[in-house]
Amino acid sequence: MMRSLITALVLFLATLPGHAQISTENKARVEVISAETSAAAGDTVTLALKLEMDPGWHVYWRQPGDAGLPPQIIWDEATKANFGEFQWPIPELLPVVPNQIMDYGYSDIVVLPFEATVPEDASGFYTFNGTADYLICEEICIPESAPISLTLSIGAPSQGADAGTILQWQDKTPRAFEGNVALDRGDAGWTLSIAPADQAAFQDSNVRFFPYDHHIVHSAAQPVTFGEAGACIALTEATDGFDTSTTPEGIIVTETSDGVRTGYKIAATNGNFLSGTCTERPAMPATSAQGIGSDGYTEGGASPETGNPTSSGSSQGFSLLAVLPFAFLGGLILNLMPCVLPVLSIKALGMTHAAASGKAGELKIHGLAYSAGVILSFATLAAAFLVVRSALGTASLGFQLQNAPTVIVLALIVFLIGLWLMGMFELGSSIQNTGSGLAAQGGTAGAFFTGVLAAVVGAPCVGPFLGASLGAVIDQPAGTVMLTFVVLGIGMALPFFLLSFVPSLQKWLPKPGAWMETLKQFFAFPMFITAAWLLAVLGALTNYAVVGWTIAGASAIAFGIWV
Repeated sequence: MMRSLITALVLFLATLPGHAQISTENKARVEVISAETSAAAGDTVTLALKLEMDPGWHVYWRQPGDAGLPPQIIWDEATKANFGEFQWPIPELLPVVPNQIMDYGYSDIVVLPFEATVPEDASGFYTFNGTADYLICEEICIPESAPISLTLSIGAPSQGADAGTILQWQDKTPRAFEGNVALDRGDAGWTLSIAPADQAAFQDSNVRFFPYDHHIVHSAAQPVTFGEAGACIALTEATDGFDTSTTPEGIIVTETSDGVRTGYKIAATNGNFLSGTCTERPAMPATSAQGIGSDGYTEGGASPETGNPTSSGSSQGFSLLAVLPFAFLGGLILNLMPCVLPVLSIKALGMTHAAASGKAGELKIHGLAYSAGVILSFATLAAAFLVVRSALGTASLGFQLQNAPTVIVLALIVFLIGLWLMGMFELGSSIQNTGSGLAAQGGTAGAFFTGVLAAVVGAPCVGPFLGASLGAVIDQPAGTVMLTFVVLGIGMALPFFLLSFVPSLQKWLPKPGAWMETLKQFFAFPMFITAAWLLAVLGALTNYAVVGWTIAGASAIAFGIWV
């Protein structure tokens, strides 16, 4: 049997063409454009990085918010020009977890202008070569890169066709603020009072502050009150170790009723309220008038995305003791999620056999091995999560499904389990019983592997309670993240652990019979559906060709089993 499986895998690998390596089909079209087609040596020209994103995907602003990374260009060593910083257009609000995680960035399309100085010794033609690196996200986040190249003619300056596009996006960048801004650090919270030189600038507008740093809770509401001289914005101070001796810098964005958005660069000074900016200190209601729509805001009303923070990792009043019960409940509920039930059927069938045989000691060993597999897998996921978060600046519980080779392996394993459930081959008498191969080790290895598989496949199924607990700790210290994942694993492992150690509960297990083979075959179909879902995830990460070759691999495995 094992020889046939190995032969099938070798046949599959042998059929792959040399160019069919795993390569992502980027979710953004990337290019560098120029306001000039020609320039003299030593001139400063205006270039721009242009990203056109697939529907539903977004990239990040210079300050991503709670998680994310801004785009950057890594220029080749041969490109000797001097480059200026990106001129960042006004960003949108990107709520990740309502009330808990807020990011800032751009969807659909963004153009990031910057200046470049042509080398003094350039002649003929000069080419700018480099690589654009960026993190692009939808429900998952994918780090992408794209080669970029632009050639200018060296000679008399000449404007190009993209000059108008670049100018249009430069007009969307924040302007200098004329007026005064003060930050009052009162006991009731921080208040930013803004007195513009043009006192009518903020009237009849939605107003929001986008910081350059992490002084404030990004997901918190920012209630605004207006006075004759300006406006006051209530902010929620971050409490997770940022240096609050300095005052926040960033941009103030206003939006009028007709959708016109204007940004102002501000740097606040420490001080009391500026006279006449607001009639009283703004309250901190549960909701805010600033929401998010296609253009970054909605007109008035309550916004679930920008309400007061409840359990954000950077919010005030974070309590680990309040989060852990939610993680435990989330782990319990994972046992009922559609992507986990088929895997648990393997364990349930094995326990029914063991309970019927009267071998209580063997049943306890199975329960311990399965629980160890689940808990250790979640601890490993936590460690990998922290590594990914450190490297990319963001991560989610389903981060393991953001890697195409991992998804391919999982899809093939799930498909293989489906074939086993259908009875196309046997691994000993059962994965959970003694026999040959994996099951020969007293069934312990089989139970442990089932726990590992349940954790890996079940982790992306964020159900009730789970999303809240993970959202609360997503930016907390490593120890907090690790403890939350372990408690999640304990919750998931508990039902089978109790069944293994409490004899009175084992009486509820049905007696073995012919029905078990029928049920076993029935659970093959959810496994095939899970494999199809994984192929859909793979398609989002790569392209149809990779999905096609993965299906070919599954067919080769099935053929090997048949042989």
